[in-house]
Amino acid sequence: MGDSVVSEQTKPSKLRPSEICFSQKEVYHRFRRRSGHGHCTIGETLDDIVEGRTHMTSLPTICIKHEEEEMTGETGAGQKKGRWITADNRRLWIFRHLERLGRCTEIPFEEVTYINPTKLSSENRGASVEIKGEEEPGGYWHEAPDVTNIDPMSVKFTKNIIPMSFSGEGHSGVKVLTLVEKLQCGDLDFQIVPSIIVWDDALTKRVIDGNRRLWAFQKAEQSQIAAIVIKDRQFLNKMMPKMIGKSPTDLNSGYDLREVTTEF
Repeated sequence: MGDSVVSEQTKPSKLRPSEICFSQKEVYHRFRRRSGHGHCTIGETLDDIVEGRTHMTSLPTICIKHEEEEMTGETGAGQKKGRWITADNRRLWIFRHLERLGRCTEIPFEEVTYINPTKLSSENRGASVEIKGEEEPGGYWHEAPDVTNIDPMSVKFTKNIIPMSFSGEGHSGVKVLTLVEKLQCGDLDFQIVPSIIVWDDALTKRVIDGNRRLWAFQKAEQSQIAAIVIKDRQFLNKMMPKMIGKSPTDLNSGYDLREVTTEF
């Protein structure tokens, strides 16, 4: 994880968080007060992003360094192989989880040429990082299952009136029908669309977050949609009261596409 072959001409402008390595073995579970994150735990910050209270752009751009080594042999001569590494380990921890949950694909970065040697303590080439001491990261979305691809037609709506414009930072005002058109034309990789959150009680799947995205995928007759599928009732009870505009009573009803009306 994180190994790459690059030249000056092929250096990327963005990377997947999983392509970036941690520099340290352990990190503190909280941000510093002067960091601008309000002394929150990294898990609480992750939760705020997943649940829409803040956006991942609120996190400062991470700085990364490319550690290089010369390649040998006929095919590798003249190229360099190495890995991208960052000392911004707490932010990378959050971005890695966002990628795992289908809420982040690539992130911008600032390239640097130096990382303080005191921050180079990883013992597994930066593949993972632990929380320092006996502290917990806080929050709960870091415990959620990985994103998976499911058939959108297998999921019921929890709203019977669907607004035809998106809201929220990053896509406010974007028309839902625009997403339908891009999906139908093949102009958009479905995995770039943020994952929906689904409750599966073993009898029925219902969307918790993402009614508009689900409507677009069903209308466009797509065979797959990225989803975080929740099956643990305890986890559901933790998250539902804290998600903006969500209530456990939303799951009492389930609607098929033909039962849903649109609101322009």
